[in-house]
This record gives sequence, structure tokens and C-alpha cells, in this order.
Amino acid sequence: MQEKMTVQSTDVAVAKHLFERIERMGQYELPGLTAWTQVLGEFCGDLVMSAPRPSGGINILVGDFIGRGLPAAVAALPVAEVFYGMTEKGFGLSDIIEEINKKLLFILPEGLFCSACLIELEQEGKMLAIWNGGLPDLLVLDQDSNIKHRIPSSHIPLGVNETGKADLDTAFVEVEAGDKVFCCTDGVINSLSHKNEAFGQQRVEQLLKQGAELSKLSGAVAKHIINTEQIDDMTILELDIRAIQNYDAELVDEGSQISFPPANWQVDFNFSAEVLRQLDLVPMVVNILMQIQAPHEHKQRIYTVLAEMCGNALEHGVLELESSMKESANGFAEYYALRAERLAELENAYIKISLKHEPYEQGGKLIICVEDSGEGFDYLQHTKDLANNTALCGRGEALLQQLCSEYSYCGKGNISNAVYIWAA
Repeated sequence: MQEKMTVQSTDVAVAKHLFERIERMGQYELPGLTAWTQVLGEFCGDLVMSAPRPSGGINILVGDFIGRGLPAAVAALPVAEVFYGMTEKGFGLSDIIEEINKKLLFILPEGLFCSACLIELEQEGKMLAIWNGGLPDLLVLDQDSNIKHRIPSSHIPLGVNETGKADLDTAFVEVEAGDKVFCCTDGVINSLSHKNEAFGQQRVEQLLKQGAELSKLSGAVAKHIINTEQIDDMTILELDIRAIQNYDAELVDEGSQISFPPANWQVDFNFSAEVLRQLDLVPMVVNILMQIQAPHEHKQRIYTVLAEMCGNALEHGVLELESSMKESANGFAEYYALRAERLAELENAYIKISLKHEPYEQGGKLIICVEDSGEGFDYLQHTKDLANNTALCGRGEALLQQLCSEYSYCGKGNISNAVYIWAA
């Protein structure tokens, strides 16, 4: 008996240590994002994680592990490491989902898995990408409390099977100021009253349609289960789009900063079609850049510049996709489906990236050149005005003009050049 109690005490201590590590990873408090959690036992099998993306916008993960205590803690740690690490480096939602699934398949014994919903809000705060694998319907309500979007689970939970291309597909929905996003774990839906009645999805939606915010909804759930034995952890998440739209995170990791003095260096990449099919260029290039010359306080801006330049080279130059497709949520989905299709069939193409750095005044000058194998375009006739463009696409060039001291095209329109100056 004493030995059993000692083992249990050790398990609790290990689980507590792991959950404390996970909490320390979540260093960002995002405005407009709130969560209510009711824990069954000492440790929670539900997860809520959120972090800003280096190009702007945010990523959110809501997870529900089968099991709690030590098994949930052991599995939650690699999920947190992948989510926070890959979000910080700028990887897309599909890459994050795929890597989390791989980690859980490696770690979890058969029969244990994680139902999850991952959400990506793009930098303008107007489009949500959502992946729901095993959680109740995610709901988007307008300012009059009407349900304008419903995203049911369309994927199996993480940690069950290897992911294929279709398993990584996300749903796109448009949002605007005044909208709110609600997501919960099935512990809320399945919570039982003293009459053995489940709270249910219908009651959640009725309360939301009546204008109930997180506090009222969670209060109704807590009242429903009073004087009953709780059977599962419960989590409800609310995201206020208006509050998050103007959020501007300073992505600085104090523990990983390196202070190299500005130096002269140059590096060149030549990515073939085989590499382009498999590799997300921007996170890799940016993180190499951060290791060579580390103006960390400029990382978000440099990431945005490279993301725009490389994205234009791949999507418009090599894959010949039209930005105008992304003017609606359906267009977003069609755009990325066509992108995946053309990328999978890509042959005899390339993207070349040249990075040159030199000391400049009190900081440095980063000179970027991106060339693609596409047909180019008539850049002399191509002008965009960011201030007057309210569409969901086409703002890239104006943004580059704002962030860079110089930005231009040359060749047949398949070469873009930028100069980014930073000060220490």
C-alpha cells in the first residue's frame, strides 16, 4: 500500500512539473481571447494554447486528451512544444497539425488520442482557417448573436492514424468586427445534471443566440452540474474578433536572443521543383537568417517581407495563381486547393533567394533578391494602394513598400528586390 501511494505521489509530481513547463511556454496574453475550464481531478486533460504568428494574426489550439493526469501531461508537452515552436517560426496550420500528429503517434499507446480544434486568424483579422478533429461544432456568431458559421468535426482526432493530404484540409470562414468565435470540448456537451440529462449542443446554441457571453454560458454549465459527480474536464473558449484585429505582438524571445554585431555576409539559395513541393521556404530561410545576423526585434517585419516576396514568387510566378480568387471564403478554399494541386504536379521550376547583409549606421542593411522561373508580368503597370484596398487580397506590394526602404521589380517581372534597414 505504501509503495502504491509513493508511485501515485511521484506521478502527481511529474505531471505537475510537466504542466508547469507547458504554462511557461504560453507567454502571450491575447486580447479578446478568454477561456473557462472546469477540471476533473488534480490535472486537466483539456488544453488551450494560443500564440501570435510572425507575419501577423494568431494561432489557437483547443485540445481534449483521452485520459488525464500523467498520460495527458506526457502527451501535452510535445504538443505544446510543436505548437509554440512552429507557430513562432512561421509554419502554416497544416504543417503544425501534421507534426503534432506524428509526435502523438510516436508517444501515445494505442487507444489514447487527442481531439483538437486548431484555428488560424490571418494578419488582417478577416479570415479564419479552422481544422476540427473530434471536438463539438465550432461556432461563429455575428454581433446580433446569430450563428453565421458552423464548423463541425470533419477529421479524426490527432494521434490515431497517419495524416494524408485530405486530413490536413482546413475550412475558411470570413469574420468581421463584432463577431465572436466559440469552441468547447465534449465535456461541456456531455456534462450531466442530477436528473442524468446532458447539457447538450442545443442548449449551448440557445444560450449563445440569447446573447450569452462566456461568463453566462460557463455559469449555466456550472449550475447544470451542481450536486453531481463530474465525468470529464470541460473547456469553453471565446474569441472576440474586434478585440484581436488591432493586436500587434512583439515577438521577442528573451531567452534565445543572440547579439551579433552587424557584419558583412551573403548567402544564396536555389530551390528546385522537388524542394518546392516539400518545403515551406519562409520559416526555414528566416530562422537561418536569425542565426547568422540576429535583429530579433525586427524578426516579425523581416518574416513578413520574405513571406510576401517568396509567396508571390511561388504562388503567382511559378504556380500562376490569381490573388483575386481569395476575395471570399469559398475563394480562399478554392485557391489553396488549386495551389496544392499545382504544387504536387510541379516540375522544371525554381526559386532563387539571395540574402546580403552589411553594416549600416547603427545597425544593418539586409538586401533581398527573389527570382522565380515564372513568365513574369508587366510590373510597370502594376500598382497597388494598401490604404484604399479593403479586399482580402492584393495588399502585399503596398505592405512591402511600407516595410522596406526600397522595393522594386526587374527582369521580366520575375525578380523582386528589397532593402530592409534595421537599427540596433
